[in-house]
Amino acid sequence: MQTLTQKAMHPACKACPAARLPRGVLAPFSATKPVQRRIAVISDAAMRDTTAVPVMDKGELSQFPGSAGVYAVFDKAGVLQYIGLSRKVSASVAAHMQELPDLTAAIKYDIVDDASREGLTAAWKSWVEEAVAETGSIPSGNMPGETKWQSRSVARATKPEIRLTAGKPIQGITVEGLIDRIVKENSVVVFVKGTRQQPQCGFSARMLSTLTTLKADFEVVNVLDEYHNPGLREAIKSYSQWPTIPQLYIGGEFVGGADITEQMLGTGELQTMLRAAMQKA
Repeated sequence: MQTLTQKAMHPACKACPAARLPRGVLAPFSATKPVQRRIAVISDAAMRDTTAVPVMDKGELSQFPGSAGVYAVFDKAGVLQYIGLSRKVSASVAAHMQELPDLTAAIKYDIVDDASREGLTAAWKSWVEEAVAETGSIPSGNMPGETKWQSRSVARATKPEIRLTAGKPIQGITVEGLIDRIVKENSVVVFVKGTRQQPQCGFSARMLSTLTTLKADFEVVNVLDEYHNPGLREAIKSYSQWPTIPQLYIGGEFVGGADITEQMLGTGELQTMLRAAMQKA
């Protein structure tokens, strides 16, 4: 693994000065916090030395690592569309496949040992500079002002949780009846321990992370909120005949818990269900 300092000293690099990024091109992290470290671990492999992996293989989503790294997205014609960085490459690829299937045909990636903001940004910059040096321009998805490859989950992350009641005793309907109404009136809803921004268990956090990364438009119900959702924690288990929480419902149907949804994410089935639900909404 080379550092930026080591790379600058490498004999092979002296004859090939690094290309500079065009003005206004920023790493995904740079918009929120500038890189301050002078030396950071960069990607081991150059983009040209990595193999492009088809996103779909025999009708199923190819397996990509759930580790931090840098990745490049190519369309069906083999044209480089976007270079990104991610703390979980597999989830980012799945999100691109869901939102931009026509532009997401193959992926090159390299895992970065230094998963800090600085380490990932340095790896990303190295690949973008390589693309500029080889093609004369940055990928279209990385152009200043281009947003379709960027996360659009900020507004969704601030959506309030659904409440069964306003804090008053339930009258005229059972808790199961309220659950049924919520499930059938919302395209995608997940019952978790905690809130959208502060999950109270690891499985709930994994479920929320999966849906957020996929940029799904979903509702959240907190089973621990006894004031607004009295009896929900046990009632949801009876309703679904499933003993654990979180629970995901899509199109009015129970899908499963955290483990099942992650398995479906890996096969591409979850993305297909979410896309179909959004089209019907």
